[in-house]
Amino acid sequence: MVKKVIFSAKKDHDVIKDVIQKLKEFQNIKFIFHDPSHDFLDLENMEKTFGDIDFFVVKVSSECSLDLLHFAKIHNIPCLHDIDAVLTCKNKVALDCKLRNIFLKNSNELKKFCLPKSWTQTLLNVDEFKEWAFPRLPIVIKSHYQQDKYNRFNFLVRRIDEVDEFCKLYSNLINYDVYIQEFVECDGIDRKVYVVGNQIFGIKRANPIYIFLREQVKYIDVDVIERESYEITDDVRYLAELLSKELKLKIFGFDLIKPLNQNYYYLIDLNEFPGFRGIKNIENVLAEFIYDYINLS
Repeated sequence: MVKKVIFSAKKDHDVIKDVIQKLKEFQNIKFIFHDPSHDFLDLENMEKTFGDIDFFVVKVSSECSLDLLHFAKIHNIPCLHDIDAVLTCKNKVALDCKLRNIFLKNSNELKKFCLPKSWTQTLLNVDEFKEWAFPRLPIVIKSHYQQDKYNRFNFLVRRIDEVDEFCKLYSNLINYDVYIQEFVECDGIDRKVYVVGNQIFGIKRANPIYIFLREQVKYIDVDVIERESYEITDDVRYLAELLSKELKLKIFGFDLIKPLNQNYYYLIDLNEFPGFRGIKNIENVLAEFIYDYINLS
């Protein structure tokens, strides 16, 4: 019997376009491709449209993506990443709490890794926020929800007057809580770790904040920053496998930075189903893993 599978992702993404072409080549699985930015849901006919689906693969980009995962949970349809795992990763505060619990339970094994200090705060009263923030500078203000590309930001605050600049740039968000990390002085390199099943890839690139500090540009397109591969150590592999198990993720990525003159790393970000840019033949790796995983499910 041929399995029917929903593959939901933005089709204009460079890697996803190639993954879709590869998935179309498989004969014994019927992939139905859904773009959450264009293919809207007819809520009255959800049962008719998706009731006979055997499996969901969703690269979350909007609330529509989450709606599909909620439907799958209600109807006990298996997913690559279920709604609970995705919601944990979507919310930076929930993810932070989960990561701290993982690190606490495995402190002996994770001695080469740590998490930066972090907080959640509101800027509704800017003067109160400044009073709170001043002794903690420098800090990086990040969006609470990381899948919303229109409200996603990393904003470095070194001087307290830069809070006013943030409020001016993101005036539509000051009524909402933000996620905040301490700014860690590092070697200026992001080490991005990508996981696909039991395969782990390493990419390094210049850290965008350090590009800003060096070049003072107003906008940095992180997708065009030059990347090169780096070797995955046994410690990083152990961390990746642990995160996969604890967060119930099969495809994900996380970022490491190395503080100056230290021999350990900070984990500063994690994303289920990232973009995977810079990895050779990643479209083949992703398509083959998805195909094999569905067949074994």
